[in-house]
Amino acid sequence: MDNLNGDYLTTPEASEISHKCESFIKRLCRDGRLLGAKKLGKTWLIPRTSIESYTPGKRGRRAKKETLAAELESIRAEISASKEKI
Repeated sequence: MDNLNGDYLTTPEASEISHKCESFIKRLCRDGRLLGAKKLGKTWLIPRTSIESYTPGKRGRRAKKETLAAELESIRAEISASKEKI
């Protein structure tokens, strides 16, 4: 495959570069954790920069709680900013 001048990788190529198994790479794509990954038929096209910059997130209940708290704070900030405009 031409890989669009090396900008995009297939799942096997991304697996080889990242030293992760193909099923893990596919799961990251499915979950939206590799930014810019697109599915073309049965093949995932993954931006090379997305693979190179991937860092695993925290896992478990505490991590989810922290993520939700950060999202809630972000929403509150947006609401207060929109109130100030009114």
